[in-house]
Amino acid sequence: MERQRKLAFAKTTIGITMREGGVCRVEENVYGAAIVMPQVARTTGWDKTVLILAVRSVFFLAFNICLQCYALTMLSKEDNVMNKFSGEMYLCDFGAFAENCPGPGCLGPGGTDVTAPRMYDIESYLRRKFVRDSFIALFPDRVTEAFEKVDIGEYGVEDYLLRWTCCFVFMISCMDDLVLTYKMAELFYQIPTKDEPWIEPLADMTVRGSVDEVRFKIAGMPMMWKLINGLIVVCPKLFLWKLTCEVGVCFLMNTSTIGDIVINSVAITFIINLDELIYSALMSEETRRVVAATESFALFNAHTSCVGDMSLLTDDEILEKHHEQQGLRSWSIADLVAILPQKFFFALLLTTGFISLYYLEHCNPNTEKPELTVSKDMYLPKSVSYYFLNACCQFLFPVPSEETPYWRMPNITRT
Repeated sequence: MERQRKLAFAKTTIGITMREGGVCRVEENVYGAAIVMPQVARTTGWDKTVLILAVRSVFFLAFNICLQCYALTMLSKEDNVMNKFSGEMYLCDFGAFAENCPGPGCLGPGGTDVTAPRMYDIESYLRRKFVRDSFIALFPDRVTEAFEKVDIGEYGVEDYLLRWTCCFVFMISCMDDLVLTYKMAELFYQIPTKDEPWIEPLADMTVRGSVDEVRFKIAGMPMMWKLINGLIVVCPKLFLWKLTCEVGVCFLMNTSTIGDIVINSVAITFIINLDELIYSALMSEETRRVVAATESFALFNAHTSCVGDMSLLTDDEILEKHHEQQGLRSWSIADLVAILPQKFFFALLLTTGFISLYYLEHCNPNTEKPELTVSKDMYLPKSVSYYFLNACCQFLFPVPSEETPYWRMPNITRT
């Protein structure tokens, strides 16, 4: 009994070590269908019925990519074109730490100190500014009185730390997509470069059915198919992930109110989940059954000398290997590092990176307090035209803008 217990512990420990890379189960979305169905069709000798399902899967993959690109382009257009026509500037650090204001670094976009009673979201701020400017247009001889009597307030973020927190929550939802993309790429790297069947007949044929009669598994695929899947599945998925993070973080960083930023941090993830929505709502039931029935592929840890299949080891060999790994090994720095939640810190690192990119592209240091930032000069676009290349490669395809800024940070010297 004692030996059996030790053997069970050893199998558990070695199994975890051997499979540190986890398993790759084909995703139940348009990406997974676009991987599985062409291979199933290849295995069946391009049977007409399966070939039709494979062509549909590739079509829905292309449809999903176009739909996600369009949604991200429109979201980016809102920030980089339409908001400028409404007179908005980038939020940056306006209103940050308003509890310490008035003081250095507290100037808002209107040139006055940001204080809690005078801080508004961008819609309220622009409406109040419109009322004052309309009064000045009607009574140009009473400009001084208008500025004295009509206080438009300032535009600022209601909670500086919450904005970072919500960006982190959004990045957590993006992390799962990144991990799945990485495992997908690793899958194509690890499976054999051979023309292997993805369908095998079951030994037990007592259960009859279109899917139940066979076993669907991830097997080898020719190099040509690996390259095709890398180009039409992995690369677009990785590119859309990057663009979603950039656009999403910029959208959240320009959201000022507490309620809106909390809701937006969750709502914006719908773009990431479009592939699952299309898969469940539009793809055929037979395709979904095949994808769901496809067995997982173990991603064994390439840095260990363990045999990938534990069944090849005898009980004595398993116990001996367990003693080698546990009984004779003392704690090392690598073990201490392994205790830390790697995905958590990686998500935190990604959040910091994309937020830093937002500050780099849209903000300048505050002259009064350099650790805080203010919006860069704002220029009106010459048209409302905005395309996918503008959204994904702004440094190569910038939006044509007017030469004179419609807003510039007021240069006010305190006395």
